[in-house]
Amino acid sequence: MNPYLDAAAAAARFIRSQRVEGTARWRRTDQGDVADFSIYHGAAGVILLLLELHAAGLDAAALDEATAAGEELLGFVRGRRRASVSPSRGWPGYAFVLAELARATGREDFRAAAAECLDRLRAQATALGAGIGWIEPMPFSDITGFTGEREIYDQSVGAAGAALVLLYAHEAGVHPQALEWARLASERLLEVAETDPDGLRWRMMADMPFAFTAPNFAHGGAGVGYLLARLHRHTRDPRHLEAAIAAARYTLSRATPIGERGRLVCHTEEARKPIFYLGACHGPAGTGRLLLELYGQTRDAAWLEAAEALVEGMLGLGAPETRSKGLWNNHGLCCGDAGIGEFALLMAARTGRAEHLALAERCAKVTLSRAQARGDGLCWPQAEHRDRPEFIEVQTGYMQGAAGIGSFLLHLGTTLEGAPVKIQPPDWPREA
Repeated sequence: MNPYLDAAAAAARFIRSQRVEGTARWRRTDQGDVADFSIYHGAAGVILLLLELHAAGLDAAALDEATAAGEELLGFVRGRRRASVSPSRGWPGYAFVLAELARATGREDFRAAAAECLDRLRAQATALGAGIGWIEPMPFSDITGFTGEREIYDQSVGAAGAALVLLYAHEAGVHPQALEWARLASERLLEVAETDPDGLRWRMMADMPFAFTAPNFAHGGAGVGYLLARLHRHTRDPRHLEAAIAAARYTLSRATPIGERGRLVCHTEEARKPIFYLGACHGPAGTGRLLLELYGQTRDAAWLEAAEALVEGMLGLGAPETRSKGLWNNHGLCCGDAGIGEFALLMAARTGRAEHLALAERCAKVTLSRAQARGDGLCWPQAEHRDRPEFIEVQTGYMQGAAGIGSFLLHLGTTLEGAPVKIQPPDWPREA
């Protein structure tokens, strides 16, 4: 038997053990709190794992379970007046998951609800300059203590991430105006770009009230640059590709040599001593997606070489076996081993190099070594936040819990069997 497929199925069994009686939802943690409907922590993310298990032919009940959860998600979004612009916590993420449910089930009501989510996303936008943007309560106020409303730019919780889902919706035929709305969002992002001697950069939000200049994917220049690169595939507007290349140059200018061939980009520019996150949010597993996208479009080998250097940088710190400051006790898709493993699978698919597939297996083995049995399932106690390593939770969700870890293990296991199964998220680089 394939141990990674077995472990993915065991992750699903743990999630099922956390189902809230009388609903098609699951608790966020094993301590009894009911999850929201988001991709990040909630039901939408679990739906993605269930759809993948169904596609792999490994779980006879998965599609029915995903459909029931999708019906609750549909009712939730149709009763909701406002939601976040964040792709993992708001309208864009709901639209993505409902569209994937429509693809799997053929149900028109799911597709229509996905389009409705995008209509509401657009209705919440504000005309700004030559385009549109979103002004929302500041993200992470519970961590920073800063409150108020700001225009949010980034890939993780802002306009760039929303526009990526709009591009997905255009490609999937979900909404006839999705491409135009993505273009308008990008017009605004081009206006607010900051010129740097090394390229272009973007802050997380307008009028940043605290020092946080992040070059990487989630909250910085690499994420916005990635959107512009993806948009260029559809518009062929040279400004989009030029800005994406400038964003990549800026991000790579903030890299530090690691070992003989490696490089890693700092978490923030303000830190006196660089901290190198390794996961998808602020590390190579995210930032490398911009480089792969640029390579796919330009065929300039320098971009692929830069992505390889990021991988070498991770290996130079001993990842995944050695837990450096930016790879703490977290194994999820956002910050930890599963995110690194998914990027390794991306690199393996692009290059055909066995070393990348071997790295994905190493990530899986470390992840499985940290798993705990709960009944007949598997779960992962971990710290979501680097600066709170002692705050351990066992989560069910996609970006920080068993659903996302199970998705990575399923992707690896099916890849090794020659029939990879993965629902590609909107921030997944295209091959050519």
